[in-house]
Amino acid sequence: MVIKAVIFDLDGTLLVHKLKLHEAKKEFLNRLRERLHGSIESSIDFPIAYILNELSEEDRITAFKILNEVFEPFEMMAAEVAELREDVKETLEFLKSRDVKLAIATNNSRKSVELCLKNTMIDTYFDVIVTRDDVFDLKPNGKMILKTIEKLGVKVDEAIHVGDTIYDVIAAHKVGVKSIAITGGAHSRELLLSSNPDYLINSFKEIFQIVNL
Repeated sequence: MVIKAVIFDLDGTLLVHKLKLHEAKKEFLNRLRERLHGSIESSIDFPIAYILNELSEEDRITAFKILNEVFEPFEMMAAEVAELREDVKETLEFLKSRDVKLAIATNNSRKSVELCLKNTMIDTYFDVIVTRDDVFDLKPNGKMILKTIEKLGVKVDEAIHVGDTIYDVIAAHKVGVKSIAITGGAHSRELLLSSNPDYLINSFKEIFQIVNL
């Protein structure tokens, strides 16, 4: 397997998870129900991507607008205190030294991503960044990863995706991309295993071995 590109999730993967996701989702659902007159029955534990998929095209546009209005302030607060997970910078430097292209594919807003990368001083490592501002879909939909691959200029089987949730694994597999699930993020080891990732790792340094396979 020749890996020419590594695509990373952001929160919980490259960064220590600090986004107040529960609070943001609660506010999003409340505002969405108000706007759509209570027609949303999903619980707070249900992925937002699945909620959006159940809506009409017109309502999805409305929901995306509400999503941005609600989530971006929470994301910006998390970006202000962004902190890298252990061995991230060393891993990025290693991959760059091997001429591996690097990308980020995240459900976060571009504005918050750029602030995260600037504050953690890893903004110069990435060739491509794809956010919800670029694709009208969220993971576990695979369109975001496909868009990233297109912008990287590599084939599907030349890329691998790294994430900390089952939604990252599902999104990668939907478009035929190999997946690395990393523990210590939003989802437990047991939950990650249930999504059948191609690789399950506990630290970033384990990516060295996978890329060298």
